Order: sequence, then C-alpha cells, then structure tokens
Amino acid sequence: MRNRLSVSFARKQQFVDPTVTAVKPYELELSLFVVFVLTGVYIAYDLLTEPRGGNPFGHALGIAGALLMLMTEVLYSLRKRTSWLNWAGPVRYWLSFHIFTGIVGPFMVLMHTGLQFRGLAGLSFFLTLVVVGSGFIGRYLYTALPRTMSGVTASRQELGQEMRAIEYKLAQIKAQRPQREQEIVTSLSQRTTQRNPLLTVVGRSFYQWRYHRRLQKELRRLDQLEEQQRQQLAALLEQKRTLERQIDMLATTRRLLRAWHILHIPIGLTLFFSVGIHILATIYFRAGLFK
Repeated sequence: MRNRLSVSFARKQQFVDPTVTAVKPYELELSLFVVFVLTGVYIAYDLLTEPRGGNPFGHALGIAGALLMLMTEVLYSLRKRTSWLNWAGPVRYWLSFHIFTGIVGPFMVLMHTGLQFRGLAGLSFFLTLVVVGSGFIGRYLYTALPRTMSGVTASRQELGQEMRAIEYKLAQIKAQRPQREQEIVTSLSQRTTQRNPLLTVVGRSFYQWRYHRRLQKELRRLDQLEEQQRQQLAALLEQKRTLERQIDMLATTRRLLRAWHILHIPIGLTLFFSVGIHILATIYFRAGLFK
C-alpha cells in the first residue's frame, strides 16, 4: 500500500503546478526569424548573381538545407524510439529542434532552387511543401495531448487525479468567500455546453481564448480579492477547464495522430528517396561544387 501511494505521489509531482507559468517553446518564432534573415540573404544573392542550383553559393545552400532535412528525419526519431540518447535531454527539446530544422532546411532548399521547379527537383520541392505542411498539423495535434514534465503522454486517470486536486483547492477558496463570490466561482467552473471532440481538437485555441476573456471579465467583479489571490484563482480555473478539454479530446487526438503518422511518414520517406536520387545525379554528372 505504501509503494502504491509513493508511485501515485510521484506521478502527481510530474505535472506542472497550475499556479506556475510553464516555459513556452519558441521554436516557431526562432524558425521564422531565421527564415526572415535568410530572405534578406536571398535578396542580396539575387542582386549579385543569377540564383540557380548550379551556382556555388546556391549549391552550398542546397547541401546545408539537405543536411538539416536529414537531421529532421533522423535525430528526433532516434531520440523518441531509442534509450541510448536519454542523456541528451527531454524529448520535447528534440521536438523543438525537429521543428526548427524542418522549417529552416526546406527554406534553404527553396533558395537553392532559385525558384526554378523542373524535373525531379520540382517534384522534391512539392513533396517538401507537403511534408512541412503536414508537420505543422502534426505539431498542433502533438501539443493537444496532455503530457507530464518528462514528456510522457498523460492518461485519463492521471488527468482525473489532477482535476480532483484542483477541485479541492477551488472548494477551499470558495469556503472562505461570501455567497456572491461563491456563485461567481461556481459559474466559472461549470461547463455549459458539450462539444464534439473533433471540434474541441480543431478549435481548442479559440475556446481557450474565449474562456480566458470570460474569466477575466467575471473576476473583475471579485473586487474584494487581492491581485495575487485573483491570479491564483484564474490559474486554477483555467487549468480546470484545460483538463476538462483534454479529457474530452484525448481519445480523438490519439486517433488523429495515428492517422497523421500513416500519411506523414511515407510521404517523408518518398521525399528523401527523391532527394537522394537528386544528390547522386549531381555527384555523377559533376554539377555545382562537384565540378
């Protein structure tokens, strides 16, 4: 019995305290910043010479982009599916690197083409666009799954434990407040509608933003609360609503991710097969830097 309690306590400790602000990953912002800088490089490249794949600078861009795309395909998969890279940090950091290289690498390949899409290179670039677009969808679905701080997907039972802990804290706060404030907190913590889980997955950011607006508006009525208490109450209520949403869409998100993997992985392998042929042809015909 004691061991069971220890395991249960350890699992609870893996979740982020709702009153603490989680560290937000900034891989998208960093990727777009690098893309913005590379756009300036491409403009200068276009002014100084004719952009094309055979140009030494353009060929170097293609090699760098292909290496980044290879890292995108290999490194994250190795970290996620093997244990010998556990020393190299949590999976979520590798996912951020996977997203960064998956955006910057294809953009460098686009610069390498000189915006000329003919033959196998054109097919490879089209597949690249499909893979990158699919990657954005996959990231959105991935972030819809609740996770512990170690990066492991949380179960419905663990989410239920978190829900009960938050409800207990809310009950303690309500017990210390006047009747009017109790009614406001009760209204904010109750759900008024039940949505289709698929709609919840697709529109979760919108629903979260809408509830946040309603929450801030209603909490202004609790003028007797100190600012710190109001922030703590807001964090608990938002975390409770997030957990309810995650419980509703957990099974649907897992099914969507399985379907996404079935489509994303074969297209990615096809892309790298075509890129491999393009690289071999470049070496064989001694083009670009291989002259």
